[in-house]
Amino acid sequence: MERNVELFINTLTPDILEARDYVDWEKIEKKVFQLRREIALLQSLDKEVDPLSDLSDLLTNHPNILRVLQLLIAHTPDQLTLADGRVVNFAKDIKSMCLERAREIAKIFIDIGLLAFLKRVRSLEDCVKGVLIGLEPNVRKNRRGKKFEEVVYQLICNTVKALEREFSVELEVIKNLKVNLKNECKTVDFGIRIKNKAEIESAIEVNFYSTPGSKPSETLPRAYSEIQSKLADKNINLIVISDGKGWIKMRSSIETMLKELKYCFTLKQAKKGYLKQALSEILREKLKKQ
Repeated sequence: MERNVELFINTLTPDILEARDYVDWEKIEKKVFQLRREIALLQSLDKEVDPLSDLSDLLTNHPNILRVLQLLIAHTPDQLTLADGRVVNFAKDIKSMCLERAREIAKIFIDIGLLAFLKRVRSLEDCVKGVLIGLEPNVRKNRRGKKFEEVVYQLICNTVKALEREFSVELEVIKNLKVNLKNECKTVDFGIRIKNKAEIESAIEVNFYSTPGSKPSETLPRAYSEIQSKLADKNINLIVISDGKGWIKMRSSIETMLKELKYCFTLKQAKKGYLKQALSEILREKLKKQ
């Protein structure tokens, strides 16, 4: 198993998403459909004579309009906090909306400038769709991670089947496995063990980085090295499968990562046989001790 920085970089997968995964059009349409009534009510808002009173009345009688307002300012967290101390807690305010509170919230969105902007919007529904499309890059990060996990999971299952035939043993793959370590409980992406045995032989962590940054450079060389040590205390081997073009400009981090972690490779390397080799070594050693 080559532990070469150049090889790691040359086998990186630039992106894991296929064309059909890039934008979840169905989810966007579903979200707009769920809010169609609130969008129509907000579209009818009187933005000229007394928008504060009109929006306050709408929020009082139809508090879910607040979800449309939240979308229109592209604010995904469930709480909005301003420098002057004013706060909108979207979930809480929807459940306990009253006229006084509705007026406070309406004033906040007027001060933000949303109503002035809506005067120039012909179709509020199209505007909401545009915001949802604009939020896709953030959603896409999670989608990449989930897609990568799915691809690796299938590879793990196929590799495990081959090992079962080779070693004449039954193995099981467990997703999101909780492992009790010293002073903490760690959830690993995948755990592998001999069927009907309590002990875990291998813990597999996967991650995909589409952009360079501090997270990958800090996570694998440092945090995973510590996790590897803690897992080793319980006779569990750590395997890390990491990928994505975010690694390309972080050669020093890759060097540290390959030095610190016993088993660490890209998806292409895993498919080439690195994963099977690592699991074979671990399983062979475990069976010797039985």
